[in-house]
Amino acid sequence: MGANPFICGVVEGFYGRPWSGAQRGQLFAWMQSWGMNTYLYAPKDDLKHRLLWRELYTEREAAELKALIRNCRGKGLNFVCAVAPGLDLSYSSRKDMARLRRKASQLLRLGCTHFAITFDDIQPVLSKEDSRMFNSLADAQSVVANDFLKHLRDQAPEATLLFCPTHYCERMSGPVRHSDYLKQLGKLLDSSIGIFWTGPEIVSETIPAESIRELQRVLRRKPLLWDNLHANDYDLRRIYLGPYAGRPLELRNEVAGILSNPNCEFEANYIPLRTLAMFAQAKGHWNAQKAFHTALKDWSLQWKAHHGRRISPRELEFLCDCFHLPFRHGRCAETFIEDFRFLLRTPTRKWGVIGRRFEKKCSDILDLFEKIAALRNRELLHALYRHVWELKEEAVLLRKYLHWLKAGPGLKQRLASPDHRPKVYRGGLVADLQRFLPMDE
Repeated sequence: MGANPFICGVVEGFYGRPWSGAQRGQLFAWMQSWGMNTYLYAPKDDLKHRLLWRELYTEREAAELKALIRNCRGKGLNFVCAVAPGLDLSYSSRKDMARLRRKASQLLRLGCTHFAITFDDIQPVLSKEDSRMFNSLADAQSVVANDFLKHLRDQAPEATLLFCPTHYCERMSGPVRHSDYLKQLGKLLDSSIGIFWTGPEIVSETIPAESIRELQRVLRRKPLLWDNLHANDYDLRRIYLGPYAGRPLELRNEVAGILSNPNCEFEANYIPLRTLAMFAQAKGHWNAQKAFHTALKDWSLQWKAHHGRRISPRELEFLCDCFHLPFRHGRCAETFIEDFRFLLRTPTRKWGVIGRRFEKKCSDILDLFEKIAALRNRELLHALYRHVWELKEEAVLLRKYLHWLKAGPGLKQRLASPDHRPKVYRGGLVADLQRFLPMDE
């Protein structure tokens, strides 16, 4: 797609409220300025993308989508529109095939020429009716995808198609060299159809280049990474402000491209997407931490607050370290945790400089919260508000706990905080259920 053979961009593919037109406009401006080239429209909760895929977009919806396509292409970006029929598609139904073609024709009329058909997050089985016509799930999905592509190219010869399989990571497929499903897709899908992959896991900490080379041999093509490193729709307590990391630079030679499926909260995605763009263009050596600091410096210009208050790059770095990546905290947050561990296992009389440092950091967190609450960019504030509030409340509670320890409580005494009452703070049904199943490693 486009002049640059390496696909680099963003997939709006999460569960939750889709981004607004204004947010997507900002995204396209970022992508254009950073040298990215592809946006995939696939929000799970656009009803007519997935749940009600058979229905055409209304006149108003179609006008909005047409404007979005025009805006995206006007920035020199490829607009890819996804259809996700897998929840209830009857692969053997002529009516369903006709409905898919009708949907494709509507999207073509709106100006879209790049498409994706996705079969992720569905039951990997065929119905009795479909089993009579197809030998396997891969057989059925390949027939549907190939027919979809043929219909597109009958009307627009330049049309392209991407495909998201049901087994889209090694956790689901098992060892890829033994996966009949992936082997059949590689054999049966039109050779021009790109196939998505998320790596060893749905959310992959690392993606070794060798694992992709093995996948290439099975799929008979380079896969396209649907990268969930910064996705947070699976745990609403998390948000990720850290850099694109855990992928070796040599990976670029093994994949057709990388699309990031980032945080649901659009405004939180500056550093994740900026550093992905830097990764795609890096030469010789890739240092994720260095890229993080470069992007951090650029992003800090947007953190202006009322009353002349300024959020410094150092404060912003601490915030991003607290909400960093799925598998690790940033450096400043690690120091904060290690300091608290030291204080817990050390007699209070020996706390010394570490005790004072931890106390100051708790105060810094409270001050940072006040500055963030005064941000001029209110959309940025609201994207982060609940997470920063929770961090602030924990800092208050930790400081109270340390003061309580210093006071020398009796053996049977327990810390009591009027602002952090049991069942109110950290309460609720989900919290109670989680306590039954400790999953910490």
